[in-house]
Amino acid sequence: MPALNSRANVDPHIFFGYETAFRILRRVPPAALLPARGKACALPDRAPSAGEIEAAVGRLETAYPGLVVEGPWHVLVGGAVQRRASQACRWHACTASLSGMSFYQLEGGIFVSAPTLAFVHEATREASAVALLELGYELCGTYQTRRTGPSSAYDVVPLASVRELGDYVARNPSVYGARKVARIVRYLADGSASARETKQALVLGLPHRHGGYGLGIPHMNYEVKASGPARAISGKGFFRADLCWPEKKLDVEYQSRERHEGELVRITDSRRTNALMSMGWTVVGVTNDELDSFVATETIAHTLRRYLGKHSQIRVSNYHARKLKLRRQLGLPMGYE
Repeated sequence: MPALNSRANVDPHIFFGYETAFRILRRVPPAALLPARGKACALPDRAPSAGEIEAAVGRLETAYPGLVVEGPWHVLVGGAVQRRASQACRWHACTASLSGMSFYQLEGGIFVSAPTLAFVHEATREASAVALLELGYELCGTYQTRRTGPSSAYDVVPLASVRELGDYVARNPSVYGARKVARIVRYLADGSASARETKQALVLGLPHRHGGYGLGIPHMNYEVKASGPARAISGKGFFRADLCWPEKKLDVEYQSRERHEGELVRITDSRRTNALMSMGWTVVGVTNDELDSFVATETIAHTLRRYLGKHSQIRVSNYHARKLKLRRQLGLPMGYE
């Protein structure tokens, strides 16, 4: 009998999941992600040892220059977990039958959860629905924080879409965490460009019972095609509306300090606003300081409600306390200045 000395025969199958999956997916080229289906993606009954996981991490970091998989490493197991969590490793049982594309195969027997499955699993660890929404916006947006990547960054490729998340939990309702995701997916949106845009969308869009202003979740960075006159004013063929209610032609622009400073930027912003107004759009700017001010946010929300033609009837108790709780959960100041 030939000796079983090949790497494929020696190394166990290791499935990285949870936040570890996000960090791997941020750095591995999409072309290297091979969908794993059928028996190939059967989770092992035996939990790999810390040494085996460390070796798998080393293989990945060697195969993909620039990839650094920070610990603790989260690994999925198909049977009962009989190892104690350590500073370096976390083992998680995943015994549900999975439908649809749930894993990618990387090097040899190394697999990584698809963003949809990793998000569902993260929902089991996240007590706050608001924090889970923020994570969802990040996965479906064009920015990253250290929650999903090695560092903060903008203009990145989204890891998932709202439709993919919704479809996955609809196909896998028995997976632990799927019910929680199914309850909040209606409040997600694709295309957010920053964590602050996400916070603004949730404050303005969430229903009153969740502490929001009940304006409806906006489209994020919605593409508005320029008319001839608008193109003449701005020199642009289209515009990106940060937070947009297209049916009412309402665009709320989040004016961050880093992207809206300097004379040239101010001129560009002015031309853009004038171009949109020539097309019948209303443009409302919101600065960092205004988002951080409870009073300013209240005033802006009331103004937007008028533009949207929404009634201000509040049918929940303790609404003021709910608003303050939402701001606290989002890390926004609760003062009145």
